[in-house]
Amino acid sequence: MSKKIVIKADLVGQACMSDILSVVATFQGIKSMEVDAEKCTLTVTGAVDAVRIAQKLKKKCFAATILSVADDKPKPPEPPKDPCKEACEKLCKERCEKLCCSKECKEKCEKACKERCEKRCKAWLEGGSCSCSRCRPSPGFCYTPSYPYCGCGRGCGGWPGRFGC
Repeated sequence: MSKKIVIKADLVGQACMSDILSVVATFQGIKSMEVDAEKCTLTVTGAVDAVRIAQKLKKKCFAATILSVADDKPKPPEPPKDPCKEACEKLCKERCEKLCCSKECKEKCEKACKERCEKRCKAWLEGGSCSCSRCRPSPGFCYTPSYPYCGCGRGCGGWPGRFGC
């Protein structure tokens, strides 16, 4: 099993670093080695025994202390961010802060606002353009710089769609 081992060692000067790396490199199963000169640590990744590394370094007259040993698992990929959810969360929080004074009222307001906002946002993204009544008569396409505000150019700042400006 592959492990990530962090060892504190005497890393004084370039000569010490290269000597320590050459000692550790003799072990079988090492995937990678990284040296952090500022923290005086050596990070070894691979199927090796941390105790054997520390013993071998001590045998070669290097002070070595094992700081951590952990499984070398790849980090799970972050789920893709939903642009509608982020935009609506911020917008609804701002609007409900102004409208409500109690905590319960704010929570209800935000929940209802987020549901409506996310539906509108998804429809807006699928349509690819503004469906605002003011934009339709204008020639060309509607430039909408960012959801949820209308970009009809008339300064209305309203919602695209039938609820819009």
